[in-house]
Amino acid sequence: MRSVASGTGLAVLSDLPDNHDAHTIRRANLRRAFQLVLRGEGAATRAMIARETGLTSATASSLVAELIESGFVVDGRPAASTGGKPATRLEVAQDDNLLVVFVVFPRETKVGVLTASGRTIHQETVPNDPADIAGSISELAARTRAGFEGRLLAAGVQVPGTTDGRIVHESVQLGWRDVALAAIVEDVLDVPAFVVNDVDAGAIAEAVLRPVSLRLFVHLGEGIGAATTAMTTVQRGATGRAGEIGHVRVIYEGLREKCRCGLTGCLESTSSMVAMLGDAYHDGLPLDEAERLARAHAGSGTLLTGAVALSRALRMMGALLDPVEIVLGGSAPALGAEFLGDLRDQLEMYAAEGTAPIVVRYASLGAGMFLGAGQHALQSSIGVSWHGADGRDSVGAA
Repeated sequence: MRSVASGTGLAVLSDLPDNHDAHTIRRANLRRAFQLVLRGEGAATRAMIARETGLTSATASSLVAELIESGFVVDGRPAASTGGKPATRLEVAQDDNLLVVFVVFPRETKVGVLTASGRTIHQETVPNDPADIAGSISELAARTRAGFEGRLLAAGVQVPGTTDGRIVHESVQLGWRDVALAAIVEDVLDVPAFVVNDVDAGAIAEAVLRPVSLRLFVHLGEGIGAATTAMTTVQRGATGRAGEIGHVRVIYEGLREKCRCGLTGCLESTSSMVAMLGDAYHDGLPLDEAERLARAHAGSGTLLTGAVALSRALRMMGALLDPVEIVLGGSAPALGAEFLGDLRDQLEMYAAEGTAPIVVRYASLGAGMFLGAGQHALQSSIGVSWHGADGRDSVGAA
């Protein structure tokens, strides 16, 4: 893995262990300064950094000088003059400190290369070798490194499965158990790699775009999972398995569908995209193809059945968490307005006494494939975020 022992590059902003309080404070202030440049989108100046952080002008200028020397920030165009010499605007350096994001599906892996400001500058999709998915990822990582040699900062790897950020402990879809995926990627890229569950990545992406005090994010795909975010922080639970709701029984009456886990009546057996749209659906299917499948199943009754079952799970979670909103992500937006309307009707029909009305909407389509895992890698590596959270809840229409 790339060394972070030097005084430049990743070491400038990362949380390296040391016992020197002055160094710790310096890195924290560097991150604060870089965060302001990142969120300022070309509007930040040295004077603004001093004002926002409460530091002296000399200290702010020193921080900016170090960020420029380390390749994170560059001087931009002059700001509007207020009578004296115009201040110089600061911009995030776009050519270096790139993030690599791998989004792993059972059949294929997508890779994106993002600038430190979150702009995707390269992406491609390659099929996986079913017998060696990890090997397919390694080959893709090697090709990506060759194309961006010396310009990479960190990697984010999004997978369907439970992970501690280093090891994929279990992934039914990939057929994995205890796969040291972060180390595999690091050995090829020579930069730190951070693994994130696909549901958590979707929740992070939504939080980047629209941070709120408490959100329940539900991912619909081949499986079903949920994540809770407080502003932009995912609540992982005691063992990192918070949100594993796919195999909770929600159907008790009548003929229950058998789930792939071997039980019957599970939420996934009724409300997953496969259960509602058939075996032609798979994770990684383009949204327009999933929409086509949804239209074909509009009159089959599977969508309504899925909405009824999902409403039961959401009603319980909504009463427990009292979130600002519930967002349906993954491929859920492909189900369209009718499914969302049926789901809302079910929630309103059996609203629990004493609970607040539940706002439910689809995830923002502008999030992009790589945003969640990219944000996870950015935050994990240097401790800054793309979001513009200001502590206020902002809930929009579906």
